[in-house]
Amino acid sequence: MKKLLSQIFPLSFLVLAVSFIGTANAEQMDQKSATVRLEVAKFARITNLDDFVLSRQSTDGDAASIYDGSEEFRLESNTAVSVSLSGEMLSNGTSRIDTNYALDDDGLSFDTEPGVHNEEHKVSAEATLGQISDQEAGSYSAQITITVAAL
Repeated sequence: MKKLLSQIFPLSFLVLAVSFIGTANAEQMDQKSATVRLEVAKFARITNLDDFVLSRQSTDGDAASIYDGSEEFRLESNTAVSVSLSGEMLSNGTSRIDTNYALDDDGLSFDTEPGVHNEEHKVSAEATLGQISDQEAGSYSAQITITVAAL
């Protein structure tokens, strides 16, 4: 065992010495630099927007009865965006009911600040009946569209 160690020790010392000498004599021949780039596209998404029902705020079905309701949704974007809302009047196919819409209780559009955006917003609707005979009893619906465009 002692003999084996006495042979390994000088050999390992020699390998170590040669590796240091080889490194010390290495000469750098060339060097270049490069820039890595990435372009992130503008993107926005609306999530958690579901159908919602308007509830009566006064007598159900009477002239000038008011119905309202709202729905929360999340807007996430990586750039400044313009958000706009459009919507139809409530209809059952033959009768229509005057319907007003708003985003965040303040009009039909808004712009976000420059940069990223990740916040909850609200879409709301209010419908006012005409005279009792102006609209049939029954179920009414309307389609709304929220559009997001980069600024």
